[in-house]
Amino acid sequence: MPTKNNIEEIIRNSLKKSEEQKREYSLFGRVFVYVKDPVLENINVSSILYKIEKIMPPHLMDEVDEILVGSFDRNEDRQLEAHYDSGAIYITSNLPTEEDYVENIVHETAHAIEGHKGLEIYGDRRIEQEFLGKRRRLASTLESHDIGISHLNFEEPDYDPEFDSFLYKQLGYENMTSLTMGLFASPYGATSLREYFANGFEEFFLGDREYLKKISPELFSKLMGVILDDDDI
Repeated sequence: MPTKNNIEEIIRNSLKKSEEQKREYSLFGRVFVYVKDPVLENINVSSILYKIEKIMPPHLMDEVDEILVGSFDRNEDRQLEAHYDSGAIYITSNLPTEEDYVENIVHETAHAIEGHKGLEIYGDRRIEQEFLGKRRRLASTLESHDIGISHLNFEEPDYDPEFDSFLYKQLGYENMTSLTMGLFASPYGATSLREYFANGFEEFFLGDREYLKKISPELFSKLMGVILDDDDI
C-alpha cells in the first residue's frame, strides 16, 4: 500500500506532467495564451502569468488579445526575443528563465499601449525632446572616447537599423551599459524613441521607479499621467 509520502509524490508528478502538457492558458481571465512550441523544462507558464498579474493592472493589457509562445519567422529573422503585432505578442519558446518571459511580455505590452495612445504619449513631444537630449549626451560621450560616429544620425528618433547595429554589434552590450549609465534605464532604451518609452515602462513595473523618475522625469510623468489610473499607483 502506498505511503502518504508516496501518494503526495505521485500527485506532484501528475500535476507537473499536466502542466508540461498544457498548451492553453489565460492572463487576467481575458488574454488567451497559447504555447505553440515546447518551452524549456525549467519554465512554468502558469508561474509567469501569475507574476505578471501581480505587478501590472489588468487594464494595461486591453490592447493585447493573445500571447503566442513558439518559433516565429519575424523573431528569428530579426533575432528578436519577442514582438507585438495587431493585438498579439509573439515570444520565442527557448528563453532561459521565467523572468525573461515576464520582461518581454511587459515590454511588448508597452508597444501595444503606444499603438493605442500614441498621440497622448508623443503628441506634446516632451518625451521626444528628453530622448534626443540623452542621445546628444551619448554622442558627446562617444566622441570624448574617440569613437567615430559621424556616419550616424543621433537626431533621428525613429528606429534606424544602422544605428542599432552600431550600438550593439560594434560597441557591444557591455560597453553600452557603462556608456548609457544615468541616461537610459538600460542600453536598449537608446535605440529609438519607441524603445525608450517601452524600456521606461518596463523599468517602472520591474525595476526601480525612483531611478526612472530621476533620470527620465518626462517619461516618468507621462507614465503617471497618461498610462496609469489613480488606482494603479
